[in-house]
Amino acid sequence: MSLIDPVTAKVALRVFVRNRRKQLALEHPQADWRVVDVAREPLTQRFPEPAGKVAALYFGMGSEIATGHLAGWLASQGWTLALPSVEGRQGRMVFRRWTPGDPLERDSLGLVAPAADQPVLIPDLVVVPSLAFDRHGVRLGQGGGYYDRVLAMLRARRPVFVLGLAYAGQETQNLPVEDHDQRLDAILTETEYIAVRKD
Repeated sequence: MSLIDPVTAKVALRVFVRNRRKQLALEHPQADWRVVDVAREPLTQRFPEPAGKVAALYFGMGSEIATGHLAGWLASQGWTLALPSVEGRQGRMVFRRWTPGDPLERDSLGLVAPAADQPVLIPDLVVVPSLAFDRHGVRLGQGGGYYDRVLAMLRARRPVFVLGLAYAGQETQNLPVEDHDQRLDAILTETEYIAVRKD
């Protein structure tokens, strides 16, 4: 039995893994290109007919792996794209339609997002940033819970495939987990695609 509760453990861990991700971003400046090469075969196998399907990505900031090249490849395969937008007093995350080159504005958190007049879409694939991950699909995020809440809502309605995007060096053993944490279905790094086992 752990002597440290998961909430406290996550707070302490985030300080370390944020610094580690900054270093990894410096060491792997081409990661945003490499993830596309790694993703091609497994995503094509999982979604052989992507036309009409929606892929929600994120707008990479700071040391996060940028998703621009991945977005371009997905669009070329027939995917409709979306980006997250956190809206309203309750801070509800939605995914609004986005095409590369479209203007972006600030959402209620001050993060870049599609314009408020863009339609809200229900994604089939959600690509999420991570501070840390393990091979059981556990993901450590920034701590706001926005992705956990929206993924729980989406999964209650229909299947959605959640793909964590991270540097290989962000893999971390024994990550703290809370009941509300939404697990990843797979992890994409600059070196490999990791399918999460469900057993």
